[in-house]
Amino acid sequence: MKIIKKDSFIVILIGFLVIFFLQTPILQALEFDLTAAQNTVGKRFASKFCEAKEKGFSTESSSEFALNNTYLKFVAFPDDERFIEELWEFTIGIIRKDCGQYMTDDEKTILRDFFKEEGEIASNRDLYLPH
Repeated sequence: MKIIKKDSFIVILIGFLVIFFLQTPILQALEFDLTAAQNTVGKRFASKFCEAKEKGFSTESSSEFALNNTYLKFVAFPDDERFIEELWEFTIGIIRKDCGQYMTDDEKTILRDFFKEEGEIASNRDLYLPH
């Protein structure tokens, strides 16, 4: 009986160690994938937004143009406000650098609201898709 308990303990201990060592790479891979998604979506959105602003479109029209020409319309984000906020900071940084001269502070606020709304939709994609 004592041998069975010892063997069971060793098997459980090895199981926990395997789970512990696998957990860290999985979390790092998840974080890497989120960063890649932020870069892809943020860069593309900023590029298309600036393209429209340079052509003289309003902020609202530029936002819609960028939405329709990027992956933001099709991706699903994690339900995490921090993720959307980091994506916004990354995206607005590119917009400020590339075409900030075309935007007023009010337009930046309008764009931020638009971006947050679309981010919330992307975080709850299943609520907005037909079943």
